[in-house]
Amino acid sequence: MKHEFLLLSLLFLLPGGVVWLARPDLRALMKRMALASLPFAATERLFYPEYWTPKFLFDLADRIGFGVEDVLFLAGLSAFSSTAYAVVFRRAPVPCSPPADRPWLRLDRPWLRAARPWLRAARPWLRAAAAIASALAAARALLAAGVPVLYAAVAAMMAVAAALLAARGDLLVPTVLGALLSAAVYLGLCLVFAALVPGVFARTWRPSVLLPGRALLGVPLDEILYGLGAGFASTVFPAWAFEFRYAKAARVPSAPRAG
Repeated sequence: MKHEFLLLSLLFLLPGGVVWLARPDLRALMKRMALASLPFAATERLFYPEYWTPKFLFDLADRIGFGVEDVLFLAGLSAFSSTAYAVVFRRAPVPCSPPADRPWLRLDRPWLRAARPWLRAARPWLRAAAAIASALAAARALLAAGVPVLYAAVAAMMAVAAALLAARGDLLVPTVLGALLSAAVYLGLCLVFAALVPGVFARTWRPSVLLPGRALLGVPLDEILYGLGAGFASTVFPAWAFEFRYAKAARVPSAPRAG
């Protein structure tokens, strides 16, 4: 197959599509995570062709450093990795505390009152941008130190997520479970991918540096490790940035029967 990465990216959109239809209460989270994942599309230039050599639509990776596939892949990955814990354990995002109780919102000066709504909306995204920038900077530093790109990416995600957990210890269990669930979904999608395109991992992926020849059911352990790291970061990051906790989800009332 000529465009294996496009197929993989489309497969990764499927779990998020199911969650979108089944759990409307998680749609806001999924949209935020899709937007937050966009800066990471530009990191494809670090992976290609050192880590793998797929064919990109319109040869965009050779032209601008990343492709349409990266955007689709990250949107799908962020959707299921950020919601896996909530879906499996029937949890829903609930604000930690009313925004009015936050000292940073007590802007009593007349010339600041008009800016209050904007500041309330912007603060979570500023927190998110700071965490994203920290992860990218950490990955760059690890690459400069000679760490192979995939392991640098995973280590950077885990390090920033661990720092966020230090501030939000209540998220430890959801984060660990979210990481394991995300890795399981990631593995399942890769198995479907390998069945649809036989030999794709041997043909397109380069040999592992730290885990040479190691695979689970034919899927390189590197890829499963990446799914684990993505789930770890994607569970704690939005809860920290947008200040919510996971609470038991309310049951959706069933439609009344006719007659």
